[in-house]
Amino acid sequence: MAAAIVLVVGVLLSYASGKAFIPSEVLTDQVLSNIHHAERQAVTLAPGDEVASLGLRHTVPTVLEEAVLVDVVDGDSIDVLVGGKEKTVRMIGINTPEAGGTGQEKGTAEGAQAANHLRMILHVGDVVYLQKDTTDSTKNGQLLRFVWIAKPTSFTDVNEVRAKMLNAKMLAEGYGVAHKDKPNDAYFTIFKASQLEAYHADKGLWAEGADWSYAI
Repeated sequence: MAAAIVLVVGVLLSYASGKAFIPSEVLTDQVLSNIHHAERQAVTLAPGDEVASLGLRHTVPTVLEEAVLVDVVDGDSIDVLVGGKEKTVRMIGINTPEAGGTGQEKGTAEGAQAANHLRMILHVGDVVYLQKDTTDSTKNGQLLRFVWIAKPTSFTDVNEVRAKMLNAKMLAEGYGVAHKDKPNDAYFTIFKASQLEAYHADKGLWAEGADWSYAI
């Protein structure tokens, strides 16, 4: 019954916002409950602890590795200097349109907008803080990380995640879609909720009216 009510609410939100209804993206009652509890039961942990809450899908280490931004590759990837080496970081849990490339991965106008939005948030030389999930890197050697633009006082507070974690911030501001990259999906519940709220509020790229997400 509760899930059905949420489904109806999703439909009403779609009509109210003028957006096409996407059943697979409707928040379930359990997801809404998880977000609610995560907001109310945020905790502060010391570096080295592992954190989990009803808002996170599994525990994650809270050790943060400091890095310096070298360049923005596109809306979901950055180049950084970390440990004396230049590395490309692929942000976990978010996909944005391509900003460059050829063939099937050719650049798009939306991709350029997403990359430019990220450049408004981060500038060359800025310090960021990298957090691992489960897998260290892609098969191409890109680091898989959650990227914090400021050290969090809580790793589970939803508002702090959306404000300080670049992955979530880009979704909350409407410049990407949430991607469940198992087993690196600790923050996926928060990411998905952030994307949906931006979608229905016409934020960022969603304000253009076109459903560019299917081209990612």
